[in-house]
Amino acid sequence: MSVIFPGNYVAHLNAYREQGCTALPGVNFYRGVGAVVLSPDHRGIANNEQGHLLAGTYDCMILSPDLRQDDKPRKDKPFIIPTGAVIYRTAVSAPGVYAEAAGKTIVIAPSGSANFPTSPTLTAGTDQFYDPDGVSSALDNILGGTATTGDVQVQVTTNGFNIAKQNPSVGADRESPSAILVEVCYYVAAPAPDTNDVNIPFAVEAGEGY
Repeated sequence: MSVIFPGNYVAHLNAYREQGCTALPGVNFYRGVGAVVLSPDHRGIANNEQGHLLAGTYDCMILSPDLRQDDKPRKDKPFIIPTGAVIYRTAVSAPGVYAEAAGKTIVIAPSGSANFPTSPTLTAGTDQFYDPDGVSSALDNILGGTATTGDVQVQVTTNGFNIAKQNPSVGADRESPSAILVEVCYYVAAPAPDTNDVNIPFAVEAGEGY
């Protein structure tokens, strides 16, 4: 994991590098973004002969920055929230995803008994596409909540099949990406101080002084 500090925060936090931000002394904040990718060519995890992503629960992955599909030097990584994290926000969107029927839903469903805030429900509209702005959990007390007691795999649950299909009303074309995207924001306690946090004088042997 890498941590940046106020004044150097000029871009999105890098979930693949597990990059966090020290916004308060003693607390490191993280923003993880994972995906379940659908393909218009029936590749990826679409799991029947029609290329449908069937109703079920799926693990989210933090995608590699390497965009090639064959010989990626860096593989996609499981989207896991570490032990001791306090989760204060979740959000989900589904660009380029077309639902089986209006009213079908996508919900964040963490593995185990994670202390997630109330998971928002993303619901397909009358056109069977999901809201392009997605949905997020209510932002209550950021510094409240209970820490996770074990690593948590972030998952999503759907109650109907979905396919990769673009919505021309939002300016998408066939080559636009299709994926269920999940954001989880959390913080962990910063590590104890090390020698970089203090100015410890070097030892001086007798007779070396001036």
